Amino acid sequence: MNSRRDIRIGILAILVTALSTVGCQSSPATTSVRYDNVRFMDVWSTYTHCLSSDQTQSALIDSHKLREVSQTQALRSPLDNFLPTKLKSMVTQPASRLAVDVHAMAAACSLHAGNLAVLVGEHDLARKEFRQVLDNQTQSDYSYYTSQARERLSYLDLTLQAALR
Repeated sequence: MNSRRDIRIGILAILVTALSTVGCQSSPATTSVRYDNVRFMDVWSTYTHCLSSDQTQSALIDSHKLREVSQTQALRSPLDNFLPTKLKSMVTQPASRLAVDVHAMAAACSLHAGNLAVLVGEHDLARKEFRQVLDNQTQSDYSYYTSQARERLSYLDLTLQAALR
């Protein structure tokens, strides 16, 4: 009777282990991948809409959206903030699931929106967009965008000085 009970407990333990292992594997992370893909497609569509737009207000709205996504991504807390010191050296920061650089997309859209604003004579809006690029793209990886923004701000200053003469 005792060996029969041991066999039942053993079988029950194997079933519980098998079910918990299969249970963990049976719900794949399709929802997070799908969410990331939807999010990526939303960001990409906003970016392409911005660059193809010839209307200042539309490009400004897209620029604002991309800046928000860029800032949200930058504010994600790194693992270093909450991991114990002993584990920090063993764990790397997970890579972004987005296949593009959202910061660069936001900068490119802001430059385009600023250019459109210059074309319609909205120099204050253009200045604001170019300054956004300078304020948000402080890393050396984005030197192209910051130099473009500086050039365009210089152009606006020269235009203003010429208009005042």
